[in-house]
Amino acid sequence: MRVSRVTGAVLSGVLATVTFGAIPAHAEGSKTSYISYRATGAEPGRWTDNNNDGASTTVRLSNCKTASSPDTRTSAAVSVWKDVFGPDTNKGSKSDVCSATKSWGGDLASGDYYFSLDKINGTSGPGTFHLYAKPVKMTW
Repeated sequence: MRVSRVTGAVLSGVLATVTFGAIPAHAEGSKTSYISYRATGAEPGRWTDNNNDGASTTVRLSNCKTASSPDTRTSAAVSVWKDVFGPDTNKGSKSDVCSATKSWGGDLASGDYYFSLDKINGTSGPGTFHLYAKPVKMTW
């Protein structure tokens, strides 16, 4: 009888965990990288999302600095793009990814993605600023 009580307790625990969702959801993938002396227009991160989960795509740049003002707070704006045959599809832009993790919400369809560096300190245009950021974290 002892064995059946233990088995019943274990099964009840597993059932409760599955029923009440105590198992945390995890992103399908993540990548940590860095940006070294990149101007706007650069594509510093690429990944493949197989759409195996419902996790949001996120991007976070940490310790952002510019070559010209390494001790000054730096901001950056990025866009996530879906790499497709023909013109790539812009999934939206987020500002100041240096201060917080930014999410592209919901679940992007399976495919190849990248993010582009749109603005540094509110300015776009080649050669205006060059960004350093480490680490750069992407999840999907």
